[in-house]
Amino acid sequence: MTMDLGLKAKNAIIFGASSGLGRAAAHSLASEGCNTTLIARDSEKLKSLHKEILQSYKVISDYIVADLMKDHDVSSLLAGISDRKYDILINNTGGPPPSNPIDTDSHTLDLFVKSLLLNTIKITNSLIPSMIEKKWGRVITITSSGVVQPIDNLTVSNTLRPAVTGFMKTLSNQIAMHGITVNTVMPGRITTDRTLEVNTQRAKSLGISYDEAILISSNEIPARRYGTPEEFGSVLCFLASEKASYINGSNIRVDGGLIRSV
Repeated sequence: MTMDLGLKAKNAIIFGASSGLGRAAAHSLASEGCNTTLIARDSEKLKSLHKEILQSYKVISDYIVADLMKDHDVSSLLAGISDRKYDILINNTGGPPPSNPIDTDSHTLDLFVKSLLLNTIKITNSLIPSMIEKKWGRVITITSSGVVQPIDNLTVSNTLRPAVTGFMKTLSNQIAMHGITVNTVMPGRITTDRTLEVNTQRAKSLGISYDEAILISSNEIPARRYGTPEEFGSVLCFLASEKASYINGSNIRVDGGLIRSV
């Protein structure tokens, strides 16, 4: 017996869709019957995902190539989606490069203040009015376990993602009365290109092999393994569903128990 999540024919827009967690979200939502608009800056990966979704699921799908670090792309994107009435928004921004606090340069910080924080707010605010009109909506923002437990050498992410979380929590208080839920999801160590980058950097800094870095990292997780993108996508899918209508303003962990605090 399967659970009907009530997502058939809902319209979802997914950012950072071409790989990793965004890609997993796109597949999970489409598998439940969601129509999808896919957003990412890598046109080839985006085209490939778009083709996969159309071939695998009976849904409508389109895609828009956009780089959230470029003002022109963001302006064009907002103009293109402003009259489209989405039910589900998946905010997902690529992680800033690893850096330690002392070596973090202002240029990198400025770039990610724009893409990770300010443009996430702009995009979210542009889609809320139509959700209010329909009295139904889901805003789900992928952040990081670093929001609760800062991650060594991820200074920019540790600095900016809590700000995104604060905005989303504030928004959740304001629009829940309209049937809209707003939640953030903190991935722990999920097998993606991002974790490849982080562990490569970790291996280099510790003077060990990549495999040794993965072993050390996995042993820090109570589950003793990395999560899969599919496991993460399933959580997003549930949060987007009718079944999660009373989950609002939450900061949800998908981390195998990695975060040690209560």
